[in-house]
Amino acid sequence: MASAPLHFAIGTATGMVLLAPRILAAWNAREKLATATRTWLLISWGCGIVAAIPSLLRYAGFPESIYANPWMNIFFLHPWINRILPRNELPGSLAMAICWTTQYAWVLAAVLRSGRIRK
Repeated sequence: MASAPLHFAIGTATGMVLLAPRILAAWNAREKLATATRTWLLISWGCGIVAAIPSLLRYAGFPESIYANPWMNIFFLHPWINRILPRNELPGSLAMAICWTTQYAWVLAAVLRSGRIRK
């Protein structure tokens, strides 16, 4: 069974990838990036939370028959990932760190591009 941080990272990465064309288009069009970046961050974090819902149900004490059902695959293939990956905290933590570092780097690049930082 995979860890909850891994599921959160998978959902976050999915949201980031799905909205990457939008923020890249805003960057290339020299538009203001605040709205596109905010939407990108909120949707990616929202996808991460949705992907971790079955894990949260497990931690809350729900029976396995609920969170291990095939219909839980609507939460970013949660049961399928649990069958494939062993329970290990390191890959989930690394994946979350990569997602958050990428998001931080994007926000920093957007702030630097806006010229709001004074020298």
